[in-house]
Amino acid sequence: MAQEKGQHERICVTSTGPTPEDLVDPRFGRCTYFIIFEGAGGTHRAVENDARGLGNGAGIQAAQTIAKLDVNILLTGDVGPNAFRVLTAAGIKVYRTGNVRVREALSEYMKRKLPEISTPGRPGHHGGQGFGYGSRRGVGWNDK
Repeated sequence: MAQEKGQHERICVTSTGPTPEDLVDPRFGRCTYFIIFEGAGGTHRAVENDARGLGNGAGIQAAQTIAKLDVNILLTGDVGPNAFRVLTAAGIKVYRTGNVRVREALSEYMKRKLPEISTPGRPGHHGGQGFGYGSRRGVGWNDK
């Protein structure tokens, strides 16, 4: 018999705060909280993401944390390649969700409306200015 979505699943949603009414945090490794749901039943708990302050390896550490919590479904915005490898090795399926409340993301997953992430996003960055100089078209730049 096929397993229905939500049955015997432990679902993690990355969040900006500790409640299901908070917004989904799209940054997996740097999210503030993981909201862990026991299937569709609605029981949940918030786990603070201790990896968010790491200089490097936040995604890997975050992936290890939710694997230790026996999560098998992750709802988030994006996952870098190193974290994706850890999640895949742990058997955790990853689904992309948008800028909605945590409870709405869970509902969308249960309705099978979220796309599964089958390849990782690009590696995260740390808010730097980048290496390019742009078009160097500052104030007063003239094309003539």
